Amino acid sequence: MTEDEQWQALVDAVGRQLPSLVENFLTRILPDPAYADSGLTLEDLRGSSLSSFAAMLSALGGHAPDIDALSVFASELGARRARQGVPLDSLVRAIRLDFSVLWDALSAPGLGADPSLLVRKAEVVWAIVDRFAACVQEKYLAKLGEIEGADADLQQQYLTQLLAPAEPSAADLSRIAGALRIDAKEALLVAAIDRNDSLIIKRRLRARPPRDLPVFTYDQGHHTLVIRPRTASSDERLSFQEAVLFDDVAVALAPHAKGIAGVRTAVSAAREIMRDLPMGSKGVFTLRDRWLSITAHRLSQVGCHPGRLIYAALDRCSDSERERLLEAAHTFLELGSLVATADRLACHRNTVVNRLAAFEGYTGLDLQKPRDSALALLAIGG
Repeated sequence: MTEDEQWQALVDAVGRQLPSLVENFLTRILPDPAYADSGLTLEDLRGSSLSSFAAMLSALGGHAPDIDALSVFASELGARRARQGVPLDSLVRAIRLDFSVLWDALSAPGLGADPSLLVRKAEVVWAIVDRFAACVQEKYLAKLGEIEGADADLQQQYLTQLLAPAEPSAADLSRIAGALRIDAKEALLVAAIDRNDSLIIKRRLRARPPRDLPVFTYDQGHHTLVIRPRTASSDERLSFQEAVLFDDVAVALAPHAKGIAGVRTAVSAAREIMRDLPMGSKGVFTLRDRWLSITAHRLSQVGCHPGRLIYAALDRCSDSERERLLEAAHTFLELGSLVATADRLACHRNTVVNRLAAFEGYTGLDLQKPRDSALALLAIGG
């Protein structure tokens, strides 16, 4: 027999063992958690594996029609796996295993293949598997790009409807939640980031695990919104995945939205917090962090800043007395304790009491009463 005849006889012998090749492949790939959790049924895996090995064995003869048929099948498989949401790394791992399973079958002692023939044909086997892998990956990535592009366009359309000036009806909200594949009543994280940080966040989103919770981004001028189902139990405590996503950027985190109906209000809060942040800020900022500054700024915009009342009342003091009273008031509002205030100011407790009493005499605000202290805090601490 010529070398080509020996090789074809060996390929034909392995072709008669297709069922055992498939079972060998399944036995080796299913323990891999990434592939076992890919969502594919055993029937699908077995059928595609059988077709893959059959196509590769046909192409090993080197005939152009068989090689072309292999490329066509590989492209179809890549597109199908992309539609099924199989992670690319899992798919690549399975293709690499194809070579190992195929080579083990070709070099099995029971077939009595000439070792020198196997050495000479190893490159041929690898070239066929490599061609198969390249076609699968190329079509997978092309199809995935189409799917992601279409999904992104639809998401933006539905988010535009959600955040439009006209408030959506209950039926509209239910339809939007369904289109975004989220529970209409589940709590949602709503955050705003600076537009300049949006590329960083989007790059991190592309690198996240495929089966992670959905995350939506929406550009609004100077800010980009980030919306996703909550994974933490508290408004202000981020989960590990959320913290990694927002690492080293300024993030304005709204109180969590109670379902999709609360997103519009949460978006307003996130944007308000973001607008209030000083230039160069880094980290996660919540309403708890920024309420004082936001409220003081808003009151000032309409001419109602409480400072107008307090500072006008203190105009009756001498400059030195005003300074002492404001220092005592500011420190007490920060610490909430007469003893701690006295320690901070290095004076007797009674001195603090007297200065706060004098502050009340001028302004009418008793800083040990919550309502009065809140007004004073806005006036001198905002």
